[in-house]
Amino acid sequence: MQPTAPPPNRGSLIGVLRQHRKLIIVFALCEFCALVMVSAINPHGHIDGEVYQLGARAWLQGMPIYQDLPPTESGLRLPFIYPPFAAFVFAPLAVVSKTKAVAAIMLVSHLALLSTLYVVLRACPLGERTRRRALLFTAVLLPLATVTEPVLETLTYAQINLVLMALVAVDSLWRVDGTRKPPYPRGLLIGIAAGIKLTPAVFLLLPLLRRDVRTILTAVTTLLGTVALGFLLAFEDAVHFWTRQVFSSGNVSFGPQFEGDASIYAGNVSLRSLLAKLAVPEPWQTLGLGVLVLLAAALTVFGMWTALYPRSGRRDLPTALVLNAVFGLLISPISWSHHWVWIVAGLILLFERGYRHRNLPLLLATTLAAELYLIGPHWYAPQGDGKELTWNFFEHLIGNAYVYLGVGFLVYHAYLGVIDRRSGRTPDPDPTVSEVGPAR
Repeated sequence: MQPTAPPPNRGSLIGVLRQHRKLIIVFALCEFCALVMVSAINPHGHIDGEVYQLGARAWLQGMPIYQDLPPTESGLRLPFIYPPFAAFVFAPLAVVSKTKAVAAIMLVSHLALLSTLYVVLRACPLGERTRRRALLFTAVLLPLATVTEPVLETLTYAQINLVLMALVAVDSLWRVDGTRKPPYPRGLLIGIAAGIKLTPAVFLLLPLLRRDVRTILTAVTTLLGTVALGFLLAFEDAVHFWTRQVFSSGNVSFGPQFEGDASIYAGNVSLRSLLAKLAVPEPWQTLGLGVLVLLAAALTVFGMWTALYPRSGRRDLPTALVLNAVFGLLISPISWSHHWVWIVAGLILLFERGYRHRNLPLLLATTLAAELYLIGPHWYAPQGDGKELTWNFFEHLIGNAYVYLGVGFLVYHAYLGVIDRRSGRTPDPDPTVSEVGPAR
């Protein structure tokens, strides 16, 4: 009699997949349908992925990265706007066809979205109890996340937003089973993300508020390492980027779709863009932006501090992370709508909170916000050729919806902070990362 293999542990990944294989197959089919839909309505031709190819190919061929790149298949001449380190990262894309490069970007982007959903769910009450619940909710939410406007735009542009989000989310939330630490120095992935595209450096605010000096030093050291690598492997390009490209103007060209100041383009949804579309004259626009940035910073820091050090309830690191992300999106000079992929995590956390507290108004408000992020209302307002400057009140309302929702997210969590401070309890003085929930 031959011995039989022991059944898989129900708590293991294989055990969970086998136990719920029918349900997972259903949602895998839903995700496949979502991908078919994304491919069918692709209006952008994966053009950003093509620019990644062209920039990396220029570096491999010893040509300038930031000057006179060849046109894309659609005939547009678009610049490579990332640090030289990004060209090294994209180098594998340069040696294959556009179809294979886009397929690779799609695969990595979906793995990144899966990773982000999982670590966020594993770190919040919805999925922190068991790995099984986190995996199942990840499977359920993946198709819905894929068809939100920011994610859909990211995929149809073949952008790297999902990858950058995953690097930051995993670095901030992931825990190895049985420990409270990742298997690498925390801050490493944030530093790499900032080395590819500078904007993820805003996430240093989170370890700063947690007084996590080691993570800050690791992230900054890693970022400086990517800068040094750029000077080592592409010195002239690195000099050009850090002395000229990084200070370049906000003018963009999308061919017949749009050409000019990026601040007024409908697809740019940030505080600066909000004021530009309102045609606020200088110097009032700059002064107004400064005031709005300071107010957003105050709301963000207060909301994050309350999430990290509550007087009542549990620490909420995922919410602090998303607050940090929304702040970065609001204050960035250019926040294309596809940069707002972080809102997927924000909606999950709001739904979870509404369900846990049986808060019907919050659930209804979050549902409305989710619908807006599904349709991307700014695309339904007049756009191009300066039409954004002629918007009426309603068009401003829908055209800047992401900005208003982002500000609302900050205000709501500041309001929760006020309620928490009124509880009268003294917050837990322990600020270390070891107290955060077990996201694994």
